[in-house]
Amino acid sequence: MVQERLHVLVVDDDFMIARVHAKYIESQQGYKVIGVAYNYEETLTKIIEFRPDLVILDVYLPDGSGIDLLRTVRARRIPCDVILITAAKELDVVEEGFRLGAFDYLIKPFDLDHLRDSLIKYKQYKERLSKSASLDQKVVDDLRKMRSSAGKPVQSGIDFRTLERIKASLLRHNGFQSSEEIARSAGVSRSTVQKYLAYLVEEKVAEEKLLYGTVGRPQILYRPKV
Repeated sequence: MVQERLHVLVVDDDFMIARVHAKYIESQQGYKVIGVAYNYEETLTKIIEFRPDLVILDVYLPDGSGIDLLRTVRARRIPCDVILITAAKELDVVEEGFRLGAFDYLIKPFDLDHLRDSLIKYKQYKERLSKSASLDQKVVDDLRKMRSSAGKPVQSGIDFRTLERIKASLLRHNGFQSSEEIARSAGVSRSTVQKYLAYLVEEKVAEEKLLYGTVGRPQILYRPKV
């Protein structure tokens, strides 16, 4: 099972940024900051000592590279996940980070909402992992989808919080629902729900079917993709 709170180590060479990130992560449900580090050596020492679930890792440190640090962690088989943070946009750095198993990648400057979204996705990933009593293809597919979508930007005009409310409304019911039912359950307008449902269908998170009546246009119904 996932422990009550996921333990996080925050790493950034900027003292103030590290403090801001640490304070924000502490405010998120299900998370506990167990340490802050400002350079390569200090980070490696604290990873070995504290064994965090997640490291929020700045790629550029005064005495080394976050990528090299991640490579060392992997070589030593230390079990922790990493969200990489950098001001650089070099494709090779991003590719190497994901090649080494980074869960997500945030480019400075970013707002705290992006960090929150990554934390939510990581917590969902860990919860799904802990609830899997046995391994089968569906579990693997679900976990892979969670990891591959972590770094994927949400479509313009889609608010993450509204999206999660609508997804939760879909999951609360078995079978297909109308957009009116989902809107009522999520507490948003029908026009908003229709926009978000179209996005969820496009992303293959939800599926739709047509219900034909005796007169008029068919009604579109939705349910979570199974």
